[in-house]
Amino acid sequence: MYYLFVIGKFLALIFPRSICYFFAKLLANLHFYLSATDRKTVYYNFSALVSDKKKLQKCAKEVFVNFSYYLVDFFRYQKLNLEFISKYVRISGLEYLEEALFKKKGIILLSAHFGNYELGGAIFSLLGYPCYTIALSHKDRRLNNFFNKQRSKVRLKVFPVGYNPKKYLELLKEGKILALLGDRDFSNSSIKVKMFSRYALLPRGPAFFALKTGSTIIPSFLIREKKFFYNLIFEKPIFCDTNQYKSEEEVISAYILVLEKYLKKYPQQWYLFEKYWLNL
Repeated sequence: MYYLFVIGKFLALIFPRSICYFFAKLLANLHFYLSATDRKTVYYNFSALVSDKKKLQKCAKEVFVNFSYYLVDFFRYQKLNLEFISKYVRISGLEYLEEALFKKKGIILLSAHFGNYELGGAIFSLLGYPCYTIALSHKDRRLNNFFNKQRSKVRLKVFPVGYNPKKYLELLKEGKILALLGDRDFSNSSIKVKMFSRYALLPRGPAFFALKTGSTIIPSFLIREKKFFYNLIFEKPIFCDTNQYKSEEEVISAYILVLEKYLKKYPQQWYLFEKYWLNL
């Protein structure tokens, strides 16, 4: 896998983005048809979002294609700059971010394995907002170093899953920005929640950190629009320095409402290649 990523990055930096997307789509379609396991898993996960069978099949296939585009843009971080952002990215809800920054109590940017979350963090950092994030380490150390080197090119500061949580609390108390993914749990600390009439495990971390520090949670997503273009969206803040939210469950429920809204609208941009729902 490591060498495939190295080759992918090499080719992505040589050829124009449009050519890279063309070949990425071919490989994605090939993967979709040849990998029955991945295809069936995506069908299963999206059956909670899409009821029509034909729409489900179309949506599942688009997931593979969009994920291949996601990888192309990740490989091309060396070409990512303010000119690219100005040309290909529009930003919505920036006033919510500025409002939260004014409070100086720390911000948790809460996203999901959705749209292009890696590129979203990169764009956010290049726009001049220093950002820390937590990422799952790869078993192959070479691959892990590959991902971290890519992230360092866009000035993202990355902590591995399992790092001392006291550090995150310190950063938030200092008014820093911490970017987290809130739709999948990779730790031993999760909460069972209801989404789309099913049940899943979501991480406690975002709600725990927010309630402990009084930080503001801002749901944020980088949505792909018209293949080559993106919309970086900042949703209405979830203020945790008031008495509105008294428990982690209440905070997570507020986030789920936002997440469900986007997943209903853009199901083909949610990347789930492992079974998501709990069997109850």
